Amino acid sequence: MEIKQVTFSYDRKVELLKSVSGEIAEGKITTIIGPNGCGKSTLLGIMSQNYAPQSGQVLLDGKLLNSYKPKELAKKLAVVHQHNEAPSDITVEKLVGFGRLPYKGLFVPFGEEDETAVDRALARTNLLDKRKSTIVQLSGGERQRVWIAMALAQNTPVLFLDEPTTYLDIYYQIELLQLIKDLNVTHGLTIVMVLHDINQAIRYSDNIIAMKNGEIVLAGAPGDVITERTVKAIYGVNVIVRNSADTGMYLVPVGI
Repeated sequence: MEIKQVTFSYDRKVELLKSVSGEIAEGKITTIIGPNGCGKSTLLGIMSQNYAPQSGQVLLDGKLLNSYKPKELAKKLAVVHQHNEAPSDITVEKLVGFGRLPYKGLFVPFGEEDETAVDRALARTNLLDKRKSTIVQLSGGERQRVWIAMALAQNTPVLFLDEPTTYLDIYYQIELLQLIKDLNVTHGLTIVMVLHDINQAIRYSDNIIAMKNGEIVLAGAPGDVITERTVKAIYGVNVIVRNSADTGMYLVPVGI
């Protein structure tokens, strides 16, 4: 995916994205980081065709994103949003099945291919034993895995996740991030996600895009993007960056 000189604002007065350009590497995990309000989720929305830029272009597989028909794009790109809602009495299996809508015509019943896709998505997210459970019966971490399973049922090569660890405790955050890493390594998905936790971004990303004030200020491998100087410049926080043979690279905040 290529992003070329994208500008965006909701009211055409305050620019939330300012001539943003960048690339998403195929088969890698790219994480977007930056302070609150810097444009992370907005950029993800532009890249998933939820918003239309005022100027600039986004290309997917060399084709303009806005030239894809909705069902065509939904076979290329799946999105797990930050806030998701579903009826509390819907079963896991039924909700995941909605991921098959891009492949269905009106009133066309589920076929063998759809059932296989749902089963595969449930297996990949370790939810086979929860398939008959209702959403209200699940923990927060399990619910987030259901939304990822629904995206996986779309059978797309690209997966976007907007702050997938929000509202989860540390156990479920790590469980989810390990799942995301496995989907990339084992199944070859290209993954783009927005995270707040810089240490998690370092550990689970191949590439990091750092944003501030609606602009991409740095992009590259975690070791190139995350330094004591760059974290201070982007977040206004003093940190110490360390490397350990056991844990790899990590940072420790020490003050402002």
